[in-house]
Order: sequence, then C-alpha cells, then structure tokens
Amino acid sequence: MICCSTSPEADPVPAVTVTTDQAASLRKLVSDSKITAAPRKGRVISITSGKGGVGKTNISINLAYALASMGRRVYLLDADLGLANIDVLLNLTPAYTIDDVLSGEMELRDIIADGPGNIKVLPSSSGVVEMAELDEDRQAQLLEKLKDLDDDIDYLIIDTGAGIASNVLRFNVCADEIILVVAPEPSSMTDAYSVIKVMASRYDIRSFNLLANSLESPKQGERVFEHLQKVSRDFLQLELNYLGGIPRDPKLIKAVRSQRPLLEMFPDAPAAKSIKALAQHIETSASVPRSLAETPRKDKPLRFWERILQWREKKN
Repeated sequence: MICCSTSPEADPVPAVTVTTDQAASLRKLVSDSKITAAPRKGRVISITSGKGGVGKTNISINLAYALASMGRRVYLLDADLGLANIDVLLNLTPAYTIDDVLSGEMELRDIIADGPGNIKVLPSSSGVVEMAELDEDRQAQLLEKLKDLDDDIDYLIIDTGAGIASNVLRFNVCADEIILVVAPEPSSMTDAYSVIKVMASRYDIRSFNLLANSLESPKQGERVFEHLQKVSRDFLQLELNYLGGIPRDPKLIKAVRSQRPLLEMFPDAPAAKSIKALAQHIETSASVPRSLAETPRKDKPLRFWERILQWREKKN
C-alpha cells in the first residue's frame, strides 16, 4: 500500500507537509530526461518487494490506473499466488482464473475482469506456476491463446508476491522491468537487498528500479536509496535506478475501505500525485536491458509468457 499499514482498519497516518516537493522532484526527473518517448507497445513491469506490507499491491493498482488514464491499454496480473487480493481491493468478483484457461474450459478473453478506469484485470491463481509443467503440445496451445491478447496490451503490470520464493522469482525474472518497493525501515531494506542479491547472482539481472514508499519526507527516501545503492555497489557491483518516493498518505486508507483506487477517489492526494508523476516518467523512459548479455527489450507480452513456460529455478 502507499502507507505502511496493510489493514483497512489501521489508524490513519499523519499528513505530510513536504509531499508537493516529492511530486515536483519526480516531474523534474521526467522533464530533465533526454530520452524520447519510449515505445509503449507491450512493456511488462513487475512490482515486487522483499517484505510484505510495504504497499506493493496498492502501487500496482494505482500505477495501472494512472497509465490507463493516459489512454494506454493496461492489463493488471495478480500474481501474489495464495494471497491474491486485487479483486478485493477493486471490489471485483471474477468468475474464472487462468486455471480455467489451462484446463481448456475457457478462452483467455473470457476470464478478463473490467476494473476501474479501463484497467483489465487478469485473475491469477496457483495454476500459473503449473504452466511450466505443461507438455509441449499444451504449451503451444496456451501460447496460441495468449497471442489473442498480444496486440491489445501497452502495459502488463504484475503484482508479485513478496520475498524470494520460487513463484516470486519466476515473475520477476521473466518480466521486462522490475520495480522494487521498499519502506524506510530496516527489515524492508534488508529484505529488498536479499531480492537484489538473489536475482543478480543467480539470474544475472542487473537492472533494478527502486521505489521508496510510505515516506515522511523526500530525504527519507533518498537515504533508503543511498543505503541500498552502497551495498549493491560494494558487494554486487551494480547500480540501482531510483524512481523516487511515495509519501505516507491517510487518504489511502479511506480508498482501501471503499475498495477503490486512490487515484480514482482522491486524485489530488499527495500520494496520488506522486504516482501520476511516476506513470509519466515510465511513459517517457525507455526500457533498459535486464542483464549485461541483453540488448534493450522490444518483445511483446507474448515473450513474457514464453519465458514463464521455459523458466527453471536456479540454486545459488
């Protein structure tokens, strides 16, 4: 969530007086960029975290909403297997999931749920993990079905689970871009570094976008980034990309209780403005290679599903 607590019943957090500066800094990042608008076709972005409860799901929802409000075709995949709750947060009751596609009972288009602001929600389940166990014929059949969606997507936003479990690594490794959400507290930063270390050492992932959440001030987010940048540089020889910070915002709890996106209910809230600035930055920035061996990615979402099917976990 965009504030530390994940419970709708949590006490509202205090308002922040410096949030305008945070949004301004993100907007400046956009205006200062020398990169021309990136090809929007089919960017696959995973939103992940080392620790639960840092706001990952609400950031996924509201980033998807912001991109869709810019006229982009956005699909949101709930990949927090076993703890999927995007449907709850958006007051949706999907009748089918990817399991029904895998079983051959439904077509992919039949399971898509219409979310607020023209977001398309792709309800997931533990069946996604089983995709890699399909035989070649069934994999080919599934890819044929997935091709139907390919031309419809500008962005596929994936809300992953937290940590370094196999099913979380699967989505992060197979995505084109990774946004790592971290809160300004020691356990969140330690767990975020664990994610970076495992993905860099086992899978040669060298590109991580860091997003600090639930901040009392912009300086607090900068300190989080500087700490993670230092240990990543010293021990992994990689540079992190800082996307900026999202302020702690009491309006989020009201939006969660109403089962609506923050950007829909309170578009002028400080956190909402920061997320909109983040979406504008993503829209105007180019996708970068995930590893030293890769060229900049130009593949469509279908390539993401192919990677999911071919993925195998690596140990150390």
